[in-house]
This record gives sequence, C-alpha cells and structure tokens, in this order.
Amino acid sequence: MKTTHFLLVSLFSVGMGVGQLLLKYSAERQAIHEHPNLYSRLLFLLLDWPFLLGAISYCLLLVFWVWLLTFIPLSRAYPFTILSLAVASLGGYIFFGETLTPQFLIGLAIIGLGLIVLGTG
Repeated sequence: MKTTHFLLVSLFSVGMGVGQLLLKYSAERQAIHEHPNLYSRLLFLLLDWPFLLGAISYCLLLVFWVWLLTFIPLSRAYPFTILSLAVASLGGYIFFGETLTPQFLIGLAIIGLGLIVLGTG
C-alpha cells in the first residue's frame, strides 16, 4: 500500500473514531436531561451540537470513503477501519474516564502490528 493511501485511510478511520466520541458526548448530554416524551427527546437530539457534528462528520466521511475506494482496493482499505476502534477507545478513556484493561491495550498493539504487516505487504 502506498504511503499516501495508508495516510488517507488512517485519516478516515481517525475521523470515524472522533465521530463516535461526539456521539458518546451527545448521549451523555441526553442522559442528564429528562424528556417527558419521545418528541421532546428527538427534538433535543436534533438540536444538540455534538450529535449534529457527529452526524455531519459521518456523512462527509461516507463520501470520503467512497472516493478512497475508487483507487484503493477494499481488501486493502477495510482492515484499517479498525483504527477507529483505537481512537474511540482511547478517547473514551481520556474524555469519559472509561477503563482500558491491560489485555485490551495488548489487543490494540497486536492490531497495530497486523495493520503494519498489511500496509507493507
């Protein structure tokens, strides 16, 4: 895989992870507000800036992904989407105080090594 392809697919994956963090932040904001009915809950969600930013970023990333697939084979690009798992997990730890076990971190390291092998092969 070319270095530019690796960087572009990695950029996509980081964007997806950041989008997940925005949606998590929106979910936490939802949880602290009491909504008497579904309409009120949906209205609050649709006016919530982290939700809107996360949804817009997903839409833009979808277009970016399709563009990437015009010149990177799916079999080469798709494994790199797992980087979003690492971004979201580390962001969950940093921003939301979520727990990361040593086993989880070892698993992320193994995934990272696998991506290096895939990217250079």
